[in-house]
Amino acid sequence: MNTCHLNTELSSLEGTRSEFNRSTAAIKLGIDVHQDFYVVVKQEGGTNPKPAQRFQKEAFLHWVAKLTKEGAEMHAVYEACGFAFGLQRQLTALGIHCYVVCPQKLDERNKRVKTDGVDAKALCLKLGRFVEGNREARALVRVPTQAEEQKRAIHRQREQLVKTRKRLEAQGRSLIVNHGIEPVNKWWKRRTFAALQVPAWMKELLSNTQPILLALEEKIRALTAQLQEAANLQATAWTRALEQCRD
Repeated sequence: MNTCHLNTELSSLEGTRSEFNRSTAAIKLGIDVHQDFYVVVKQEGGTNPKPAQRFQKEAFLHWVAKLTKEGAEMHAVYEACGFAFGLQRQLTALGIHCYVVCPQKLDERNKRVKTDGVDAKALCLKLGRFVEGNREARALVRVPTQAEEQKRAIHRQREQLVKTRKRLEAQGRSLIVNHGIEPVNKWWKRRTFAALQVPAWMKELLSNTQPILLALEEKIRALTAQLQEAANLQATAWTRALEQCRD
């Protein structure tokens, strides 16, 4: 007599739980982020990932908000990129566990086929392994607070202004040296510039840059004061917290 063996193995532990408990399976979303749109792959429980979908930003948030109403636990992941952490905060506000991960090679099989959909699917599958307990499947990025992001933006702008000031200062110094005149340190400062011993035509050229350098210096000083104030406030907060712990 022939015996028929039925293999009902599911693709993940989570899928097994969903099958036998008849509970709503967790939903995982792998998101490939672009400036104007998202490419998303959805996986429910241990089933195969759905085909990739492309959403405009507002349409995606509307779609995912509807998914949250189904009552399933939801997880999402995308790679850290130049668009900050706004999406993570929006999804977290909807009750979704959203992870931001370090950019990495997603073509694990070296098929050399890279599309938005392939990337989103790879992210989704890695997220599935992470949710099931494999914490090495994802290299998480710490999501800063909005206050921390603001401080970073101020710091970056200050650095950019300092670089611009140095470049313009070097251009003026090069003009002076190239005509056999000894360079003057910080030639663009008001008193130094007024006493600068250079030909009239050269001073006229330098005067095109000097006001810009003065303005940059003023902006840099203001940003430095902002950062210092923020650092002082943070130090005060830490001191108070330590005192409360001692009490």
